[in-house]
Amino acid sequence: MASEPTKTQGNDLKHGAIGTIALVFLVVAAAAPLGATATNTPLIFQLGNGAAAPLDFVFIGILLILFAVGFTAMATHVTNAGAFYTYISLGLGKRFGTAAGYVAVAAYNLLSVYLVCAGGTFASSIFEQELGIAIPWWLVSIIFGAIILVFSYFGIEGGTKFLMVCLCCEVTILAAVDLSVLFHEGPGAYPATSFSLDTFFSGAPGLGVCFAFLCFIGFEATAIFGEESKDPRHTVPRATFIAVVFIGIVYSMSAWSCIAAIGADNIVDAATADSAGLYHSVAVTYCGPVVGHLFYWFLVISNFASWMAAHGMASRYLYAFSRAGLLPAPLQRTNSHKSPFVACCVNMALGLGISFVLAALHLDPYTQIGAICSAIAIVGIMALEFIVCFAVIRYMRLHNAEEGFHHNVFQTTIAPVIAIVGMAYVLWLVLSNFPLLTGFESMPVNIVLGGLMLIVGVIGYVVAVSKDKKGQLADPVSIDVDE
Repeated sequence: MASEPTKTQGNDLKHGAIGTIALVFLVVAAAAPLGATATNTPLIFQLGNGAAAPLDFVFIGILLILFAVGFTAMATHVTNAGAFYTYISLGLGKRFGTAAGYVAVAAYNLLSVYLVCAGGTFASSIFEQELGIAIPWWLVSIIFGAIILVFSYFGIEGGTKFLMVCLCCEVTILAAVDLSVLFHEGPGAYPATSFSLDTFFSGAPGLGVCFAFLCFIGFEATAIFGEESKDPRHTVPRATFIAVVFIGIVYSMSAWSCIAAIGADNIVDAATADSAGLYHSVAVTYCGPVVGHLFYWFLVISNFASWMAAHGMASRYLYAFSRAGLLPAPLQRTNSHKSPFVACCVNMALGLGISFVLAALHLDPYTQIGAICSAIAIVGIMALEFIVCFAVIRYMRLHNAEEGFHHNVFQTTIAPVIAIVGMAYVLWLVLSNFPLLTGFESMPVNIVLGGLMLIVGVIGYVVAVSKDKKGQLADPVSIDVDE
């Protein structure tokens, strides 16, 4: 039998710190609605299936709701900052769960590297454009990183309130542009063909769906912050569904408004001519130059908020894995504000350190470092979501007859099985189009990069087997945290 995991008295997170709405704001901020709309949606127009972008977002939203049906059913019985690690351990065994947990730790910390680079690069460019001040991207990243650590030190509450303000700014400007287009062009400008199957299957629908899925990354963080939420067995499911629906509506309406402004027949050419500035040009045209300037500043806020939210996710995985005895013990320490501040510092050091080392090797911070790290992280997170579906099915089969369970067959089997098929399809799309995400055309290079998460998982499994044979592999049930 595995020994109890080491946990120093008092090193717990702050229970009941945030409610449903705050948790929704936290995870939606991670998705960066303004940033994703400005950068990913034009790629769907240009490289995917053009005017079907709104339907791509609806398709992915429905898929993730089906995933969330089983995911949240399990969440009503399990609360742990380890999230995917814990779910997979309880459903498929602690060895496999530990391997998956190492993948999660690697993926979320690589996501932080991407956001270090993206946040610094976009902000540096906008500072120079708007203020005429040239600040190196790496210096901007250091400043932003220091601010994030200050928020992290004082716990989740203050940081979440700040993210709520950031998200309000993002959604306000997106809504302003959408409403301006609707007011000037009228409802008739919004083409119904954007939601037709003929349009959906035109061009490259696989790429359209692939880029749409990337915009939702972060929604699964509701479970990561479960220990710090009020009544997590109810808060996490509610927040998950609200976040997915909200993100889907925002992306779909923004894409549809952009099509209404430019025209369904012209949207592909417009995105090809100016992918990076497409949505900004619509904002200026319909709302004026002042909103155009605000758009850029809110884009800085969007990237900063996404980095801050992802930092919280990665830090809590480091904390949870340390608490389970799978990473060095100091990472589980919390400060007087119940913040896992040691893990926060380590995550920030990793993000900045990896970024700067790779930049010293003359790699471009955004198009190379950021692109590579985000692509690898996305593969890891998507693979984990795919595996969680299997874990949910098995966990429910083992426990659904017990008192307090009794979930219906749609929750325990039908929805997870459909999600498995959909997740497998989207994961295949991501891997088959991996060169577009990394920026490398070399097949051997992409095979190596695409297989890194598998290598991490194999190493994690070997570590798990070794610890299990010594009786040192923690059972997630023993570290489950009651609200």
